[in-house]
Amino acid sequence: MMKKIPVIVVVCCMLLFSSLDVLAVQPNSFGPDECCFSYYTKRLPKDGVVTFQRTGTQCVNDAVVFTMKNGGKFCVERTLDWVQNVIKHVQSRTSE
Repeated sequence: MMKKIPVIVVVCCMLLFSSLDVLAVQPNSFGPDECCFSYYTKRLPKDGVVTFQRTGTQCVNDAVVFTMKNGGKFCVERTLDWVQNVIKHVQSRTSE
């Protein structure tokens, strides 16, 4: 009986570590990369925005994440007029 316990423990540990390995290989399989749970409400300078990314469809809030020249990231409400203007400005810079 004493020899069976260590074998059971080893098998359980192997199963646990193999399941953790699957999670490490597929980190995005359970949800989106980035979601916004609140919005930054002030206008951002369009010349300070380097890139933007729309949040995934799995996120509760429909938002855009602006990345600034200094590396800061801001979640903003996608439907606002000023946000749409900044997106158009960034797109026009990247298409030149």
